[in-house]
Amino acid sequence: MKITRMLSAALFILFLIQVQPSQGQTAAGAAATPKLEVYYFHPTERCSIDQSIEETTRKLMRTDYAAELKNGTIRFQVLNTDDKANAKTVARFEMNAQALYLVYRENGREVKKDLTEFAFSTCQNNPAKFRAGLKEEIVKVLK
Repeated sequence: MKITRMLSAALFILFLIQVQPSQGQTAAGAAATPKLEVYYFHPTERCSIDQSIEETTRKLMRTDYAAELKNGTIRFQVLNTDDKANAKTVARFEMNAQALYLVYRENGREVKKDLTEFAFSTCQNNPAKFRAGLKEEIVKVLK
């Protein structure tokens, strides 16, 4: 009797595991893939320009693209390049220490748009121009 109950409970648990989609998947079972990934990379030692790029980018994403972040259309990540846990992702990009990239698919291939130079040349002295330029690039990808 005890064995039958335990076997029944185990079978029920296995059934529940099979019925529930795993985390990161849609109900149909396909992995949710964002249309756009926004990456900001930085080292542990940070300068004021580096910090302003992260802050301005983060504010833009939270205010203008909150819905897209929530529904998975956009994924935004800030990654420390010195953290070994990020090594695999960092290796996918050509950079020194800091970088801002938009990653998306176009004609079946991955595109990595490097906005680092634009970010460093505008963000701290003209954050409105940086914000407008970044937003323009995001709109191009999402249309």
